[in-house]
Amino acid sequence: MAEVGKHIRKIRKEKNLTQDELAERLHCTRQTVSNYETGKSEPDISLLIELAGVLEVEINDLIYGPKKKENNQRQKIGAVATLVTAGVLLAAIRILQPFAQEYGYHYFEMAPAMLLQYVLKPLTLALLGWGIAEAGKAFADICIWKNRQQRTIRIIRICYYVTAVILAVSVVMALCTAAELMYVWWKTSQMKELQESFDYTTISLGIQDWVISRYMRAIVINRLGGAGLFLGMALSLCKVKQPDPE
Repeated sequence: MAEVGKHIRKIRKEKNLTQDELAERLHCTRQTVSNYETGKSEPDISLLIELAGVLEVEINDLIYGPKKKENNQRQKIGAVATLVTAGVLLAAIRILQPFAQEYGYHYFEMAPAMLLQYVLKPLTLALLGWGIAEAGKAFADICIWKNRQQRTIRIIRICYYVTAVILAVSVVMALCTAAELMYVWWKTSQMKELQESFDYTTISLGIQDWVISRYMRAIVINRLGGAGLFLGMALSLCKVKQPDPE
């Protein structure tokens, strides 16, 4: 409750009120207000409601601090923007996937479909997971590290770093696969230009083996990327923010 006292003092000063003036509005003594601000005594819930009305703020401003409101507003905007971006990307992937597959069957170039399925989709799922977790914190105040003991917070921090490493590895592997698929796409396009009629059987055995090995690895990446939704949520929920300085 000592933090509540600091918040009362801070808001009182922002309102340009003295302790005597606030005490008069609360119908109590200046010493009572001073005790609240220094943490010597604790205001009950009814007094907090009265304080919020007198100071023209919300109770959350008294409990968590006046800056929390601004931060929460920015977090809400960021969460909504993230969810909208992820939603648009997923919709685009769903719309483009049939065209990419048809293109691959027709021209024997599966790179576009694989880029959508094994690179863009997992990364978008991770973004969606992050957005869901951020929305939960912003709109419903769901956060696994709030009001926890220091030991628990340290464990959550470790989980955060482990999740960050896993997600970073998944991103790097996805980007490497994207680069390799683009190279294969470019290579087959070159082979087409050198022949009047392109026949996929003319591709050297080495190139075929290379494509197959990359394809199998892409499947593995997709399985890791399929966990992107979970990883994104874990990355956001496990992130322990430093408290705002008073």
